[in-house]
Order: sequence, then structure tokens, then C-alpha cells
Amino acid sequence: MNRTMCFLAMLLTAVACTSNDPNDAPKNGSATGMDTGAATDTAGDPDTAPPSDTGAAPGIPDWVDPEVPEGPIAPPDGSGTDPEDTDFDWNGIDGTTLADTFPSESLSWTAYPQYGTARILEWSDSETCVCFDAECATCNAEDCSTETCTYDLNDQHALTKYHIEMRATDYAEHTLSFEVNISANPPLALGIEDALARLERIPVEYWYGLRVITEFGHGIQFLHASYFAGGAAAYGGMNYIDTRTVDLPVLLHELGHTLEQYTRIGNAPTLEGQANILNPIWRNAIRSDNNRTSAYGNSNEWEDMAEFARIHAQCLIEGTLDDLEAASPERFRIWERILLNGTTINP
Repeated sequence: MNRTMCFLAMLLTAVACTSNDPNDAPKNGSATGMDTGAATDTAGDPDTAPPSDTGAAPGIPDWVDPEVPEGPIAPPDGSGTDPEDTDFDWNGIDGTTLADTFPSESLSWTAYPQYGTARILEWSDSETCVCFDAECATCNAEDCSTETCTYDLNDQHALTKYHIEMRATDYAEHTLSFEVNISANPPLALGIEDALARLERIPVEYWYGLRVITEFGHGIQFLHASYFAGGAAAYGGMNYIDTRTVDLPVLLHELGHTLEQYTRIGNAPTLEGQANILNPIWRNAIRSDNNRTSAYGNSNEWEDMAEFARIHAQCLIEGTLDDLEAASPERFRIWERILLNGTTINP
């Protein structure tokens, strides 16, 4: 079956991924303008205000209830909106890659800032068994344990589900809920607390992808390596992120696929889909910027976008978004609008 695949092999911090089609379905058939100082705590300083064009009150980060522009994302000046009939041609695109410059350093996951605090919720609307604590002593079923409170993904894999709330570090009133699933059969050494400690390092602007895959699928699923074909590390789309790794660049890349597909497919009536966002809008952005994201981004336009999503998040973390915008202005403009579109999903 078609799927978006992300391989462990990397070039620098680039995530090696492969996809046969931008309309990939999951393996199991499951159905902002941003401040470059996003990692800086301004919520407690009444004299610190966000940029004047955000409309946010002093002390409130600009990712809190941002305004989403109406209408489709515009193409680069001078380019069209009609899809092209052929595969994207990289001939004529300069060989310079953004990944050679961004991020400026490769961080271990513990060096990433903690953007939120995650907790297991003690309730769920799911008909599937959901654990209400790490040990699964309580759940929404009669018999609770990590062994018995599981659901079958397929005939070889079963998972334990948790309903999670993430609360923003810089603005405690900002919360978002999503589902996390941990493989119970075959078992993983990774536990729910470990998984949440990594997810807490994802920038707030990207959290909405976790909500998207919960709204349209099962949420993020941490699976045993036996689930993945050909050495893949993760698969990602609008209704799933299936991963065997907690490597943050991989997760950021997969969230790029999730949020791109959310813009492309849409969420009626909240968000009208934009079928041409990859072809030709993003293609023309690549041509306009005249550079490449990474070696793996050269695969096609949707992997180029997912790699840009990863790079953008890492630049947000280290405070180099201005430099990235200067290096790739059209990709930057389009991607920030895609992030804004993500905020239209229910929290």
C-alpha cells in the first residue's frame, strides 16, 4: 500500500523518508505568524508585548488563538495555480541545501526546550479501552492493566491508548488534547512517560498536528520495529503518525506531512481544502527560492515540504527563523500559513 515513510538513515539532521504518493493512506486503514523568540518566556512580563500585527494582548504569546486569513494560500508572485501534469523537475534548481546551514547545531532531545507539560487525562470519549494512568490501574473498562486494556491494530500488533492534555509552559491557559498509543504486543521498553517527555519538546505551533491525527485517526502511535517495512522509522499523514522512534527531528518531519495534508484535504466547514498546495504552489516556491531543503527533500515536493517543516521547527527552537526566512522566503511564507491553518482544528 502507499504510505509516507521516514527512514532512520539521515544526512546531518535530515530525516530520510520516502513516499509513493502525496495522497497516502495509513497502513492499517485508519480512518501563525510566529515569533522567532518562541522559546523565550514572556508570559510573566507585563512589559513584554508580541509584535503589533499579531493582535495578541501584552504577555500573551502570538500562538494563542491566532487569526487565520481567509481564502487559499497565494502562489509566489508571477506563478500560476493550475496543477502540472508531470513530476517535479529539479533541473535548474540550485544545489544549495538549507540543511547545510539550518539548524546551526544538532541537539539531543534533552537539550530541546520544554514547551509544555503533558498529563494523562482521567476520562475519554473513546469506545476503545483508554488507560487513565501510566500503570493502567484505572481505565474506561472493567478490567484494567497494560496487558488487558489494549486494542488490536492488526493481527500482530496491539496498543495501549492514553488521552493526553498538553499545557503550554509560556501560557498555562493554552491547552490541547490528543491521543498517544504505546505498543503492548509486542511490548516496548518505551513507556508513556518517556513518550510524553519527548512530545513536550515539540514547539506549541506544531501541537495542532497531534490534534489533527487524533481527530481523523488514532493519534500518534509508538510501535514495535516489526510493524515497519524496509527499515522505516515512521509513517505520517493527516490521520496517523506511526513511529518506532522518539527522535524529535523525525517527529517534526512527520508533523509536516500531517499539517500539509490538513491544508490540502481540508476540514469542512472549518477549513476549505486547497488541492493545489503542493502542485503547483509549493513547486513554484521551490523555484522561486532556488534552493533545496535536504538530500531527502530532493525526492519530491511533499518530502521537500516535510523537511522544511522540520527545519522551520528547529530554527524556531534556536531562534534563527529570520535567517531561514531570508534564505527561503516563499517556502517560509507558505509554511507559516499552513501552521496557521492547523489552528482551526478543535483543541
